[in-house]
Amino acid sequence: MAKRKLKSKGSDERFIEEFRAVIDSSTSLSMYNEKRRSVCVIRKNLAKDYEIEVDSSEAPVLNTILESPQPFESSMANLNILEVEIFPLIDAFKNTFGEEKELKLRSIKLAVGGSNNDYVTIREKDLIKFDVKPTLSGLRDFIKENNDSILGFLDSEYISEEGNVIYLKCEKRDVSDNIYSVKIMILASMQQRGYFLQQEHKYYGLQLFIIIESRKPNDDKLLGFIKELGIDWEYIFFRRRLAIHDWTEIECQTNSDNLKSFLRVKYDTLNYFDINNIIRLIDKNNLPFNVADKMGSLLFKMKSERSLQLQDKKNYDNLRYDDSLNNGSVQSIDEYSLTLKKAEIAAAAKIACAYLGVQKQITVDRDISDAEILKYQEELTNF
Repeated sequence: MAKRKLKSKGSDERFIEEFRAVIDSSTSLSMYNEKRRSVCVIRKNLAKDYEIEVDSSEAPVLNTILESPQPFESSMANLNILEVEIFPLIDAFKNTFGEEKELKLRSIKLAVGGSNNDYVTIREKDLIKFDVKPTLSGLRDFIKENNDSILGFLDSEYISEEGNVIYLKCEKRDVSDNIYSVKIMILASMQQRGYFLQQEHKYYGLQLFIIIESRKPNDDKLLGFIKELGIDWEYIFFRRRLAIHDWTEIECQTNSDNLKSFLRVKYDTLNYFDINNIIRLIDKNNLPFNVADKMGSLLFKMKSERSLQLQDKKNYDNLRYDDSLNNGSVQSIDEYSLTLKKAEIAAAAKIACAYLGVQKQITVDRDISDAEILKYQEELTNF
């Protein structure tokens, strides 16, 4: 098996660096972490449950006149998409961020008329003329009052550089101290048209996107909003942490060099001799990964304690014999330079096995006395 370098990550970064979780057959959640910004993207495939009608557009003529190109097809989505998938998000948003918070309506084009062959279009700017609030709540109220005459909603924007057709776009910026923005979009990607033709046998595949940009990945409001959307983020993150732990355990159990790398990175005060002696004892007694990890934790604490003890003794000796030495300054002891005794490592192995319930008679080198091991076991037990 090829060796892999194990990198140390903070607890907050461990589940957020970059991952994707499939919630169900149509929904996924992805999270990405940058230096000062985290992005959460929730995507739902609407093509499975909703129909969309496609007709030819005026693009062959308009694209020779207008500066911004138009899509060559005009498409109308079912109004049920807004009622079932979008409007419930209003309550989820307000429950999380406050009743006074509103998602601003940026783009929509409604079809109003008697049939699919007889209608006129109304954009978000036109709604303001009818005293409709330019918010998602305002759109919901307008559709509720005029439900009989609204046939559906059409493609409202075409971004040719991205190959995206936008049907709905709303957002709220500066949502909270740590949430930069929340955006909700319904779009069809021209780049993914082949997929939907193959999988869903549909010319256009509508998708719902909820994009949350935040200052940090584990903000309470962010996680609360995800939970309001019906996504059990605790279960997702727990499952991923377990997967990472399982992968690490398998890699370290299979290859002792990987275990060395793991211990060196996680417990950075253990030096070359410490780790070699730990690995030697583990291999000799065929101890599992969790025992090695527990040993590393115990010995890490022991070295920290030993460093403090030596530092206190050194400072005391300096003050006692030569008050002018080091100008009375406190000198820190380098924990890495201290090397653990083999008896200390053996004591850590016995305590780790007892703590984890591993039934094992630890075999040690002949030059290590039982009395010395017992002495260090007592010391380690107090940590």
